[in-house]
Amino acid sequence: MILPATPLLVPGLAPGLRADPLMAVRGAVRAALAELVAGGRLPLVLAHGPALRHGRMRPSLAGAGIGDRWLPDPSAAASWADGAPAGTGASVALLALADVLGDRATDVETLEVPADGTSLDGGGVADLLRGATGLVVAGGGAPGGVDDGPDALTDGIRAALRAAGADAWRVDVQVFEQSHGHLPPAYRVTTLT
Repeated sequence: MILPATPLLVPGLAPGLRADPLMAVRGAVRAALAELVAGGRLPLVLAHGPALRHGRMRPSLAGAGIGDRWLPDPSAAASWADGAPAGTGASVALLALADVLGDRATDVETLEVPADGTSLDGGGVADLLRGATGLVVAGGGAPGGVDDGPDALTDGIRAALRAAGADAWRVDVQVFEQSHGHLPPAYRVTTLT
């Protein structure tokens, strides 16, 4: 599934809003993730990052200017891997997974790929992607890029999806229009089967 990589997808990060503009998006993401992890499956999180890296990472929204103390359960941060913090997109996906997996979310691995798709050749990336029991893809273009909206996909993510064989998957897109002034006019939640 491809979810919009906006920190607003994380419950509780917009406490001053009367109406939660992303409640429907969050519900669709939660339902899709619950189906994806049914039967004990642990998906691989795929997101863009500054370099190719893979492993267990801890969520952090510091790159979006949100301190760890504002995360849904800051005390749980200690139970995440001691490794490097994940980028914003991967962190949104990890936190969304934690909402459905609970403590098991700490076992989820993340693959971050460069925005331009370089260095995807070799290194077992294609095998890793094809061997995953499911993929949770964090949308969102490269920060400062031409298209950095929450639904955008970088060239690196597109290359990784091709390597996973996603060209042959069925695509179901749910569009959630909204009219909150400072947010995009719509968010998309994409399920690939």
